[in-house]
Amino acid sequence: MSTTTLRTPRRAGGSYATSLALALAAVLVGLLLGPAASQAHAATDVRLLQRDLAGLSYAPLSGVDGVYGSQTTASVRHFQSDNGLDVDGDAGPATMSALTAKVKQVQSKAGTSADGDYGSGTLGAVKSYQSAHGLDADGIAGPLTMGAMNIDRITSSGTGASSDTKLLQRNLVGLGYLGAGGVDGDYGPATKDAVLAFQSDNDLEVDGIAGPQTNAALTAKVKQVQGKAGTPADGDYGPATTSAVKTYQGAHGLDADGIAGPLTMASMGIARELGGGSSGGDSGGTPSVPPLSGSARDKIVQAARSQLGVHEWGNNCNPYGPCEAWCALFASWTWRQAGVNFSTAFSGDFYYYGRNHGTLHSGLSNPQPGDAIVFGSGPQSTSTSVHVGIIEKANSDGTVDTIEGNSSDQVIRHHFNPAARGAYAIVSPAGA
Repeated sequence: MSTTTLRTPRRAGGSYATSLALALAAVLVGLLLGPAASQAHAATDVRLLQRDLAGLSYAPLSGVDGVYGSQTTASVRHFQSDNGLDVDGDAGPATMSALTAKVKQVQSKAGTSADGDYGSGTLGAVKSYQSAHGLDADGIAGPLTMGAMNIDRITSSGTGASSDTKLLQRNLVGLGYLGAGGVDGDYGPATKDAVLAFQSDNDLEVDGIAGPQTNAALTAKVKQVQGKAGTPADGDYGPATTSAVKTYQGAHGLDADGIAGPLTMASMGIARELGGGSSGGDSGGTPSVPPLSGSARDKIVQAARSQLGVHEWGNNCNPYGPCEAWCALFASWTWRQAGVNFSTAFSGDFYYYGRNHGTLHSGLSNPQPGDAIVFGSGPQSTSTSVHVGIIEKANSDGTVDTIEGNSSDQVIRHHFNPAARGAYAIVSPAGA
């Protein structure tokens, strides 16, 4: 450890006491900032870290900004937890080595150069892999994609309680009660809420505890799904079951996501609710959508209206995607119901979609039903683009009615003047 020697300064109009005080202050600042400085990364290193985290679905693609902020720290902690590393949020050598190795595994399976950098080339290769394997082709190696690639996403699985919890979580995910990223071996609030929802649907004591009766009922339900999907009924909703359910869904005109939500279970003739519990739309699972008709704009609005009142559960868990801020997940979901091939968790991506497809309105002019309206100051990051909703109706006085997800933790209707509320863009779906 180096030491700092304080020398008597030459007098140049100031007192020795003042100079000494300044020197001591500099030393104290150095000591205070030292640990932070030691953790600082060059911008290019941080961007590489963020690209890899985003590629493995631990962070949004919009988070690649070169800033090692709270979002990146949280993403690092999540990756560390999944991979048996010290959960400190600091991307040190062990974490970077594990992250790079995982990215290289994905790259190898996708048939692209395994350089450990989840850049545009890897995104394209993973999209091709996903399309060839009946997966949502977003280029992100999330749990389902890594499962199809036979890559262990969670390598810290232990024995005993943690292993049992992961089996519970896999089954809850498979039946649409828990988000796809919820298999972490930690019986936290999201898992408890998922258990509560399952218990409510199945006329069990609603206490959030996965005791013998709840586990038996859950296993039995999974075995029913496996039997209908034509895969061994072992009660473990793993990758093989996910794949079999996708095949069943594809053959029956259902959204082939591998999740046995309300629509899939209804098609299989399996009762999802045995008591007076709530339906999947309010407490998790796949969104229930009535038959849609008319133009693409009509279908978007009908889909959005059908979700009014749907609440999140746990920590931002929702029926439209992973457990994270979900206004963009909801808005892009409504577009997909009308056949618009667009999926995102970041509101700013709507702006870039409009720019790339020529559907970005000039200013906030000419809003139409089915358009997305985006709020904030610009699309650069999650701090500048903060929310998005779907326009239900454009009124003659310049106001609009919207339907928005993740608004007061639910899907809700709003009425306002776009400029007065801080909207910065209106975007139409291509072809509408």
